[in-house]
Amino acid sequence: IDKLDVNSRIKYRLYRHHVFQNGVSIIKDLEQIGRDVKKTMIIDNIAENFAKQPDNGIFIKTWHNDMEDTCLTDLIPLLKRIVEDKVEDVGKALRKYRDQVIRLITVGIQNPDANLMRK
Repeated sequence: IDKLDVNSRIKYRLYRHHVFQNGVSIIKDLEQIGRDVKKTMIIDNIAENFAKQPDNGIFIKTWHNDMEDTCLTDLIPLLKRIVEDKVEDVGKALRKYRDQVIRLITVGIQNPDANLMRK
């Protein structure tokens, strides 16, 4: 994350010790961390971890022991767009992004991110 956030704009980083366990499931509930949910997102390799706020989550593949992994760096254009557009609600912005990607893939666009509209 340090390599992605060279200007130290990420104010808080939350890890496994910031979660709570609900039976056998581990949940990352953004409402429990005292931050504005509209300005917070979860990037995780386990979708169930952000089940409480699914719109605020970005699912990535597991990266353990994969020295060729680029999942986080691949997110840079999207994350920059969210910052540059000064979105009011990260969950709504991510939902719009997902809807656009799905729509473009459905019509046969191979590289949907290159064809996304701004705002």
